[in-house]
Amino acid sequence: MRKITIEDVAKAAGVSRALVSIAYRGVAGVSDKTREHIFAVGQKLGYVPNLNAARLASKGIKTIGVFLQDLHNEVFADVFDGIRKVIDEQEVQLVISVGSAEPGRDAKAIDTLIAARVDVIIAAGLTMSDSELQRYAKATTLISVTRKAHGVSSVSSDDYLGAKLATEHLIAGGHSRISFLANPQTDGYLGRQAGYLDAMATAGLPALVKESSYQRVQAEADALELLEQGKPTAIFAHNDLSALGVLDALVSTGLKPGADVAVVGYDNTSLSQTPVLALTTVDPHSFELGKTAAQLALKGLVGKLDGDDSVEFQPELVIRSSSMR
Repeated sequence: MRKITIEDVAKAAGVSRALVSIAYRGVAGVSDKTREHIFAVGQKLGYVPNLNAARLASKGIKTIGVFLQDLHNEVFADVFDGIRKVIDEQEVQLVISVGSAEPGRDAKAIDTLIAARVDVIIAAGLTMSDSELQRYAKATTLISVTRKAHGVSSVSSDDYLGAKLATEHLIAGGHSRISFLANPQTDGYLGRQAGYLDAMATAGLPALVKESSYQRVQAEADALELLEQGKPTAIFAHNDLSALGVLDALVSTGLKPGADVAVVGYDNTSLSQTPVLALTTVDPHSFELGKTAAQLALKGLVGKLDGDDSVEFQPELVIRSSSMR
């Protein structure tokens, strides 16, 4: 089917192309009656206006670019829900760009948003180096979500504290052989491993760290290796998605979460809350992170955002049966 153009709408409505363009851009100079007539004709024809082109032409519609690291990780859906909660009440267009769970592949997605000439970027889950993130923050108005970097506006949760809370909970439960299934150690995401290591050192317990990936299948394989080598009585996974991989490993070896091996995740996603999994986890308040990032972005749209405006939330431990004997 041929795409309906602005020229088609103008011809059918009996007006000039320029008048149709002005109507869809919301610029003054078109009567309400004429605008309603143009919109009615456009709807009947199935015309879909290019809002981004209209914004570039009129500078009337502000645009926020949103980068999400990985759609397979529910935490980014929670962040986006928070963003939408705020932005849906505004006359602001969202442009979405999705990256990859593999570290170091997010620059291309940010470049795409900059090329689209968005006014502000909210970036959730960037794994690039601090220096590269700082370079982008100097080139455009950017709010980093889930990680901090000097000189970059950010909204995050205290990962170090969250990991300490999780590890101390397992220690208090009588566990001494506690393994940490770590995220890839990149700039901005060192806090969870550091919190685990400090909690173990304070308790005088040996640390057992296994660096994994952001993939559930890999987490399962790494958990199986931990079970074979270290025989831990508890495994703390760096996020809920990895914790699901740990649970997969336990099921495949006939072990029961909680009774045989305690499991703790991180992110408090909806999956962790299901009665079947009942996963103990750390809540970083992802929805609130998204809301706060959107509020900072709105400040950025009117030039009221400083280069280092940062907000940090305090995480909470949510205890469920996966860590209880």
